Amino acid sequence: MRALVTGAAGFAGSHLVELLLTRGLAVHGLVFPGGSVANLAAVERDPRLTIVEADLRDAERVGAVIEADRPDQIYHLAAESSVGQSLHDPRPAFRANTFGSLHVMEAVRRAGLPARVLVVSSAEVYGESADRNHKLHETEPLRPVTPYGASKAAAEIIARRYAMEWGLMVVRVRPFPHTGPRHDPRFAFSDWARQLVEIEAGRLPPRLRVGNLDICRDISDVRDVVEGYVRALTHGRPGSVYNLCSGRGHVLHDVLDQLIGLAGLQVTVEKGADRLRARDIPALVGSPEALRARTGWEATIPLAQTLADLLAYWRQRQTA
Repeated sequence: MRALVTGAAGFAGSHLVELLLTRGLAVHGLVFPGGSVANLAAVERDPRLTIVEADLRDAERVGAVIEADRPDQIYHLAAESSVGQSLHDPRPAFRANTFGSLHVMEAVRRAGLPARVLVVSSAEVYGESADRNHKLHETEPLRPVTPYGASKAAAEIIARRYAMEWGLMVVRVRPFPHTGPRHDPRFAFSDWARQLVEIEAGRLPPRLRVGNLDICRDISDVRDVVEGYVRALTHGRPGSVYNLCSGRGHVLHDVLDQLIGLAGLQVTVEKGADRLRARDIPALVGSPEALRARTGWEATIPLAQTLADLLAYWRQRQTA
């Protein structure tokens, strides 16, 4: 069994590659040309892993890779994943997330592959449909409020049409926020952990800079999430979409308090204007029932463990 993973050297992608290798699959990891593969350091010498460079914005190159590899499974994770950056310039998000997904779908169609394809979307597609008073289900209307969310919603529409019109075995997932080791410090949880470790080491004064802490998020561990990807691809119904979430909401100031407690530090928390977004969804909490009913998947790693592992990751980085 052979799997192709786009975004293989990314945060979730690297964890997924490791999981697939432990399951005995041969993996072709698609990475951006010239990009870092540091996240794959633990497995890059595994003979079952082949690193392939390709820019998903290049339709011809994507088609050539998929035609040559002819994988049995495709996990499409590669994306411009920063909501904040999409607010400053929306074009990279649409080029990578929307057109990149189109290029993958068209390459599979042209190659006539019977592969199962997982398209990783985002809970950000819900946007204005989110409400503090109920958990989001897959039937909610897509009303994104950011260019990133809109680019993912457009990618979902493309994937669904390829499933409906061309019979591609495509399953879509909407992961809610997740974190853990290797998370890019552009994202809040990893940024907080990195700052705390630098404060602990004496490299920063005991002041923690943050953004909006009043919002509520459904947070999972990346290692649970990639297990969900595998189950959704292998057992999900083609054409369907599934939330990937814990079903539990956490207000961010409570998460930060827990992380500070785990670090054992006394710090002053300062809200930075440069860390605030023009549009922030007040609450983003989902129902995992559809995926659980179909595959038996559920988030199992406690948030405290995830945060402790995130701190440990940054401490290791400081001493490396």
